[in-house]
Amino acid sequence: MDSFEGQNSCKKFLGFIEKLCESLKIKSQNRSYRKTFSNAYKVLYKEGKLCYLTEILDSAQEAFPYLYVNGEKYVFSKQVIDTGKKLFKNFCQLLYDTKESYQRICEEQSYQAIVELVNEIRSILEEFDENWVEYEKLYVVELMLIEQDARRFIQEAIDVEREIASAEVRERAKGKIMVECTDHNKNRKRLVEIVNKINAVANPDGKGRDDLQVDILFQAEGICRRISSSQSKAVRKLAEGIRSSFGGLRTLFRKYGENIEGVDPQLKNNQDLVSALVEFESSWEKGKAYFVSPKKCQQLVHFTSVIEATAEKYKMFQAQVEDRDTVVFVSIPALLILKCLDDDDKGICRSFFPPMFGEEAPSSTAEEEPSPYVDKVATHKKFLELKAEYSRCRSKSKNEYDFFNLVERSILGMEEDETPGEDQEGRRAVTDKEFEDNGLTREEMHRIVQHIRVLSMQMQRYRPQEWNEFLIVALDS
Repeated sequence: MDSFEGQNSCKKFLGFIEKLCESLKIKSQNRSYRKTFSNAYKVLYKEGKLCYLTEILDSAQEAFPYLYVNGEKYVFSKQVIDTGKKLFKNFCQLLYDTKESYQRICEEQSYQAIVELVNEIRSILEEFDENWVEYEKLYVVELMLIEQDARRFIQEAIDVEREIASAEVRERAKGKIMVECTDHNKNRKRLVEIVNKINAVANPDGKGRDDLQVDILFQAEGICRRISSSQSKAVRKLAEGIRSSFGGLRTLFRKYGENIEGVDPQLKNNQDLVSALVEFESSWEKGKAYFVSPKKCQQLVHFTSVIEATAEKYKMFQAQVEDRDTVVFVSIPALLILKCLDDDDKGICRSFFPPMFGEEAPSSTAEEEPSPYVDKVATHKKFLELKAEYSRCRSKSKNEYDFFNLVERSILGMEEDETPGEDQEGRRAVTDKEFEDNGLTREEMHRIVQHIRVLSMQMQRYRPQEWNEFLIVALDS
């Protein structure tokens, strides 16, 4: 039965055997045990029919002593295996007996001999029916127990979700704020722990992480209360995504609670569950990286604010960010180093590029091995020289804000002024007067910009995966 043709032929044969049993009015076995079957199995059977299903015969033929569901091994009892082998042996004998009986009936002339042959066929069919029922009853019951155990995480999630929903209705009726309810948060913690177990076995499209704790959700909710989209669209969007993915799973568990038997026990086969888990893991993984640590969270908020504020100043830069132009992956780290020169980067450069400050990456916190090609001494020296040059030039300027904007525009390659409208395109080149007012020569500006760009490229390459993930989160607004 490994081919469609074989399965189809077997199904037809069993159908004719069932009709033959009905025609000969055999003494079939009682099938009231089928009433105890789950709805998922009841729909396969017709009331008052023998229903010899090819799936049952196929399992008897294979006689697998165990099966794996959700990565767990389930062993069938010896009784199931033995009765299955007995059924399939009887089936093979039935194939021979039906062919033999047909030939004998065609050759017989005596009515009495035909009657005896029909009785013999009836006896053969009754034996087959007895073996079938004996195996089906044992096999399906054990299979249902396996499926029930395989769905246990889903059932646990359904039960906890009901507790959470009941508590929310009850407490809100009293006018209480749920965030202050200890029991409510304990139940949500339990649900997240169960979701982690489900994610580990049912998320083939993701990593199957099981270490995404409820603190991520608590931090995301706190961020939604404290930070508006005007402060940081990207951080707010990530926090809302974490809340939304948790809410989506809760909705799905409520749906499953209406008919848990409709959930495939091999959990990875439930596409709606897999989709919800992918969304959960994707957002919560970022939340674990940037929300749980107050320092990293503060840095991400500041970083996204810098990018968004710069985009508001320069339309060209905004377009580059929206289009994910490759130039932004070079200009943004340069902008960050400029902020560092003004002591306004919240320690981001130090976190991602310690050699710039004459430091090594902390081995206990670095998830990615740093680039071996960075000379710590030379890099630190270059940064000190840059900072001295930047400070010297800034001290000569008439206005530090204008000086910063001038350097910023040069780093970003922005000729567009933050106040467009002086000509049709709203663009103008930097004039000699601006250089003069800011105490800069073009040569000095060139040196500052080049030093910043060199350091920014080194920072990107020091731990590229870690940096790229940070940048992508910040751009995802």
